[in-house]
Amino acid sequence: MEGNNNINGNSNAIQFNLRIKSSTLAILKQIAKEMNLTPSSLGAKIITDYVEFFYYKIQRGDITLSQPVLKSIFLGLDSKKIDDIARHTAKHIVSEIKSQEGKTTYDVLVDHFLKWNKGNHLVFNKISQKGSDMFVSKHSICKNWSEIQCKTYASAFELAGQTILEADFESDDSYSLEIARPERIR
Repeated sequence: MEGNNNINGNSNAIQFNLRIKSSTLAILKQIAKEMNLTPSSLGAKIITDYVEFFYYKIQRGDITLSQPVLKSIFLGLDSKKIDDIARHTAKHIVSEIKSQEGKTTYDVLVDHFLKWNKGNHLVFNKISQKGSDMFVSKHSICKNWSEIQCKTYASAFELAGQTILEADFESDDSYSLEIARPERIR
């Protein structure tokens, strides 16, 4: 892989050579051009994404469903069961994270949630505010998805002892969750 030691703003990056088929390189160059990236930076992103998430996902046995399938499933859910589904899912998530990390602190949950959403190509942003963090997700699935996702994350943070300041899931295409940031002991 060509380039310098500053990949995606990371000065700790190292350079190495990679052999791929010329036909694959041609496709990589075309995709990079469409994304306004160099082939080197796109290659680094692909490898980083795989190492940081996809390998983890494969090891944990996650199953990926397409957006139309998810939308169909979530539109068919009985809205009276959403609270139970969210609580049950949050308990499972927290248990999984605890088995992997040994703890479920605020920072550990945030790290896992950001990586999980990034790896699933979902927009899930963390916006730091004074004393809190706002998590905002944009999607095009449905309101039931917004409500379950928002309530699941809220329940997971509550299970980890965090305070939920606000939860908004009234939209078909977004939800937000504000969590009080834990005080850091100095």
